[in-house]
Amino acid sequence: MNLRRQLVLLSLCALALPWSGCQYLRQVDQALSQGQMQTLEATGNAIAARLASAPELVAPDPRRTGRPPGAQLYLHPLETTPQLDGYGAEWSGRGLQPRVLTDSEDEPLAQVTLGKRGSQVYLILTARDASPSYKDPRVPGISNGDTVEIHTAHQQYTLPVASQGPVQAMWYNPRRGEYERELRIRGRWTASPQGYQLELALPFALTGGELALRVLDRQRSDGGKPARQASTLPADGRPGILVEPLPALQRELEHFARPELQLTIVDQEGFVLARTGRDWHQDTGQYSSGAESNWLQDWLNRQVLATDKLPPLPEDALPETLTQNRETASQWFNLPAARANGAAEERIAAVSVPVVTRADNIIERPLLGRVITAQSSNALQSLTESAAQRLWLTTAAAAGLVLLLLLGYASWLSWRIRKLHRAAQTAVDSSGRLRGEFPRPYLNDELGALNRAFASLLAELDHYHQYLRSLASKLSHELRTPLAVVRSSLDNLAAGELDTDSRRYAERAAEGGARLSSILNALSAANQLEASISQAEREEFDLCDLLQLLTQSYADAHPKHQLALDSPDGPLDYHGAPELLAQLLDKLVDNAASFAPEGTAIQLTLEADDEAYRVRVGNTGPLLPEGFEQKLFDSLVSVRDDGGKAGHLGLGLHIARLIADFHHGELQAANRDDNSGVVFTLSLPR
Repeated sequence: MNLRRQLVLLSLCALALPWSGCQYLRQVDQALSQGQMQTLEATGNAIAARLASAPELVAPDPRRTGRPPGAQLYLHPLETTPQLDGYGAEWSGRGLQPRVLTDSEDEPLAQVTLGKRGSQVYLILTARDASPSYKDPRVPGISNGDTVEIHTAHQQYTLPVASQGPVQAMWYNPRRGEYERELRIRGRWTASPQGYQLELALPFALTGGELALRVLDRQRSDGGKPARQASTLPADGRPGILVEPLPALQRELEHFARPELQLTIVDQEGFVLARTGRDWHQDTGQYSSGAESNWLQDWLNRQVLATDKLPPLPEDALPETLTQNRETASQWFNLPAARANGAAEERIAAVSVPVVTRADNIIERPLLGRVITAQSSNALQSLTESAAQRLWLTTAAAAGLVLLLLLGYASWLSWRIRKLHRAAQTAVDSSGRLRGEFPRPYLNDELGALNRAFASLLAELDHYHQYLRSLASKLSHELRTPLAVVRSSLDNLAAGELDTDSRRYAERAAEGGARLSSILNALSAANQLEASISQAEREEFDLCDLLQLLTQSYADAHPKHQLALDSPDGPLDYHGAPELLAQLLDKLVDNAASFAPEGTAIQLTLEADDEAYRVRVGNTGPLLPEGFEQKLFDSLVSVRDDGGKAGHLGLGLHIARLIADFHHGELQAANRDDNSGVVFTLSLPR
């Protein structure tokens, strides 16, 4: 993994910044939510304490005390007067929770909704009856089929079920001893998909503040025993109390009203007695902030703040967790965007506090009701969401800036390292010479120090290389004078009279001096040739013609070997130094002739393609030792096994490689594929 990728991975540590910011926002959101709940609980406790000191505000009717639960019916306040047509279109859009009437097997038989407007009580009842039994005039009795009974504080009214038409409410007059019709009870029957429906109106004074309903379902219109029945009438036969909002309690609750705060007081059965403040199901338009809903933004906010999906706020009734508790309870709800007139989803906090009067510290009186305080966390939610958005923008910008800075820094470091790598690769040519001056940066960091250390090291190596290159000429110059003295002394000694042994020793010394003289001459020639290579002039010539002339010359110079040339027809133009190439081929052919056995062939081959000319010189003979394919062209390297008698210093192939480098070519040596000999290949770019 390169340095840039390492620093990019290291830059991922910048993600710790938004992570820590999210953790902080979560703690802040939790603290604000807990604070909001505590504030609502304190408000609920204050209202509950006020109501506990004046219990008549919550329970003004003493008849309610001790009544069994489920006997009471709730009168919803009606804003408009329903039209008594039996269809109940005005009731469907109000969102009122109906009371379900179940039979003995706890199966729903009917549902009823009651309301009050002015001095009239309105009722709509829908019964589930697959085969309604209507009144049969041929059978005696007030109602011989399905029947709805209304029980008030002073009277019982029987309503025979009809498929269509007005309601006939019959009551028994004991003074006359017969049933009479109550004209003050008005209504109408209609058939419904489930069975039948009743829409009714009666004066509130007629009820005496008490009302109970009973629905009788008969299989046939014969006046027999009902197959099923459902009733709100308690076992003692006394109707339940009609519960409705209390004006005095409403006025008292108005003193605690606050913006964006909903206060609700319910009785022990959860019926709303008073309510003030915002109604999220009806007044969302005037409180809406106008922000468009964005599900993706809501989801991101929930992920950032680690908030779970909350249950929706009920429309028809408060949940039992808030209305059936005797202890303080709290819960969060969610108001969906679809019910907030296009505004974004908001959270609703609700706290329920019981209203209980205490006789002393031990005895606790019955529960009077509950105070439910609810408030939207829209302001807190907007605060945390805006903070989350700013956090995302800030941290994203910071992380992006850090990433760009680290990427730029990594690129700069990588560029400096690659520059140093290229300089180190090209600092020395194939002959070991330093190519120009190694760059020295001016930065004082570790890379700059490493670069300067490389430059100093290469400068020292170049000085040592120059010393080695001049060592041969210096030794040759310094050794010639003492060698001349030795040779002249040996010549003078050989001119005199010597015995057999002395003359043999003098001849051996003369041979060694001659061999040493040839070595010094070869060193001088090599130094002169290396100096002349760089000064050679290039020209255009036919490479094929040059090889043909040289092959004829080599055939005359090496009569004990067979010289052959394989080249394409036609001229092959090349721009170079023909004298140097002739010297290169002289070295290669001479090397091949010295290793090839007598009578064998030395093959010269010339090939041409679109990229380069390739000249091959192959001979049979011993193979190259392993690992000497490249070392063979170094200075003073030889693989000859002649004991040094021939004075070979390993300079011929080294000079050949210098000539190939001068032509920007490449010289290679390798064993033949059949291991019959060695082949040298010279590649010259076109």
